[in-house]
Amino acid sequence: MARAQGDRKRGRKTTSIASHVLIFLACLMLMTLGKADISAMNSLRTVMTGLVTPIADLVAVPVRAVALMVESAQAAANLREENLKLKEDVKRLSRWRLKAEILQTENLQLRSVSGVIVPEASEAVSARVIAVNADSFAHVVMINVGQNMGIRRGHAVTTTDGLVGIIIDVGARHSQVLLLTDINAMIPVILSSSSWPATTVGLNSTTLKLRFLPKEAMVAIDELVQTSGHGGILPAGIPVGRVVSIKDDQIKIKPVVDLRRLSFVSVLVTDKDPVFSTQDLLNQAYSPLPPSDDTFTLQGLNAVGERQSSDVLENKAEEGGN
Repeated sequence: MARAQGDRKRGRKTTSIASHVLIFLACLMLMTLGKADISAMNSLRTVMTGLVTPIADLVAVPVRAVALMVESAQAAANLREENLKLKEDVKRLSRWRLKAEILQTENLQLRSVSGVIVPEASEAVSARVIAVNADSFAHVVMINVGQNMGIRRGHAVTTTDGLVGIIIDVGARHSQVLLLTDINAMIPVILSSSSWPATTVGLNSTTLKLRFLPKEAMVAIDELVQTSGHGGILPAGIPVGRVVSIKDDQIKIKPVVDLRRLSFVSVLVTDKDPVFSTQDLLNQAYSPLPPSDDTFTLQGLNAVGERQSSDVLENKAEEGGN
């Protein structure tokens, strides 16, 4: 048994030595051939390259296709991500654009009150129109300031262009404005060129009517009409409108302010209480002369200016006869 194992070990050792010798001889032969005939080796390399290249190209086609598919998938994922990002940017820019347009509109609207001419002893309070009631029966708007800003009935409401109306009702944080075009609005005015006094009356339309103008007054088309200040409620010199029509003794005035597109207004607040009532606009207007009465009457005035009835005069006449 021991002898057999020793024989096997010797056989394996002999085989290992023989293998190393063969490998050494092969390497030596290759080195010799490479040095001996370089052109032959080059030719062999060329032949081997020619055989291997088509196989490599054939194998590379699916590899390139797979690589292209991977790149396309990555590009599609990147494009989807960029598309989502661009959509978010567009939404954000749209919101900013909307805000910019709103601010631009408010800027243009605020310019309508930024240059308001404020009379002495008055203060301009800017307000936003929050409700409009301009139907066939009333031309009234509501603004977002009231007693909290010192607003009182009778205060004038204006823009940079001219007069809008008068405060007729005041709450804690809101007020109602009677527009010039309301049928109940009667504003004492003067003609800018000749200073003739008159009164504008609303017609519940886009124009006003000029009333109580002296007959000798001369009116021209496009003549400016301003507040006269008579009655002590409205300040003098605020533009009201321009003459647009003179026909059959009917003089039409177009307001200088576009009352259909009001957004911001200014209220001329004064320390003095206007003591305004709904009848003040009528009381401060110029009243026409009373109608002539040609009928005979015994009524008259006594020495102290008191009016006496016909019965008193007849009694005195009878006493004088007795």
